[in-house]
Amino acid sequence: MEEQYKCPWCGCEDVVYGVQADKGKVRPAKNVTFNEGQVLIHVICKSCGTVLRSYVKKPEKLVE
Repeated sequence: MEEQYKCPWCGCEDVVYGVQADKGKVRPAKNVTFNEGQVLIHVICKSCGTVLRSYVKKPEKLVE
């Protein structure tokens, strides 16, 4: 079952998913090697572009 979203700004219920990676990766709050980090997923309103939700793809990888 796919999650349902409704934009609080324009009321649109159509969304697209975007991925923030590479230099924008989320990393644990500790010293890390150059290539560590997890992809950040954004749920974006298809009508107005508002980011409705952002989440880390694999949060278990952030555990120290």
